[in-house]
Amino acid sequence: MIRRLSLLSLLTLSDSLLPPTAPARSTTALHAGGGVSVLQRKAIEAQAKKFREGLEAGDPIKVALDAAAGGGLEGRSREGFGEVHRRLKRAKRGALGVVAEYHTTTPAALKANGIAEYEIPDVSLVSNEIRGAGAGVMALNMDRVGGGCDGDDFARARAEQASAAEDFPGPVPLVWMDTIVDEVQLAQAYAAGAAAVTLGLETVGTEKCAALRALAEERYGLEAMVVCAPRSAGAEGLAPLMTAAVDDVGATLVVVGGVDYAVAVEARPTIDREDVVVVARVDAKDDQGLEEAEEAWKLRDAGYDAVWVSDVLYKFGVFSGTLFAA
Repeated sequence: MIRRLSLLSLLTLSDSLLPPTAPARSTTALHAGGGVSVLQRKAIEAQAKKFREGLEAGDPIKVALDAAAGGGLEGRSREGFGEVHRRLKRAKRGALGVVAEYHTTTPAALKANGIAEYEIPDVSLVSNEIRGAGAGVMALNMDRVGGGCDGDDFARARAEQASAAEDFPGPVPLVWMDTIVDEVQLAQAYAAGAAAVTLGLETVGTEKCAALRALAEERYGLEAMVVCAPRSAGAEGLAPLMTAAVDDVGATLVVVGGVDYAVAVEARPTIDREDVVVVARVDAKDDQGLEEAEEAWKLRDAGYDAVWVSDVLYKFGVFSGTLFAA
């Protein structure tokens, strides 16, 4: 008998119910804010500067920028501030939060599985299914290269979530996932109604990341999810980033990505603070199995509060309750 389960539903099951799976290779993708070269960063900085200079009076983004400069925004008193942290923080043993990512690029997992034709799922449909499947947070990948989402996608997802205000489960907070290098991008996320943003620690460096985190949280009321995606392989590259994210940047939301799950498990003890939420990215495998769910449970058992899932949601060429067959 064939049972079809969504990944988000699968993560709530006991790992003893899963059949054994053969090892498979990860199909990693660019995590916005992580793994960006110096040249890429400089190009994004130039684009942000040009974008800022082109804003006209009355544009909501410019209005937000001017208000932030004058101390006229809500900052941490903004309605909903802290909701991402609350939803992802593990409340009891065995629990696992989920950040579900939406993007409009062809998932690497599909290419690895030989799926040539792929229809980008409607953002409103995905938004609805993510909420119904039990994800705590939805992220939209706004990076031009790695994600392809635009302001219209974000607006539609926000409208769809808002439509569930009187329902159960209710709306989930939205993350503006991008390679953020300039305050204008924070203003853009604020104007779009985002609850949180991603900040790449190795992309912008510790000092600038700390400054952007402070701007995001204290002026714009945006929770900052600091991404630790090391260029150096292994835990020796990841652990120092995780330490810097907490001690030097002041992050209370840390996302680990760009490494094998075993490396993430090894590095988890680096952060030993109850007030910090630590999230691990789970990359899709180039097979038809369920190894991603097994890895998610192992990450949970290692002490991670939540997992971030992206391409794995689309590895069979569809996005719905038919993601996994067991």
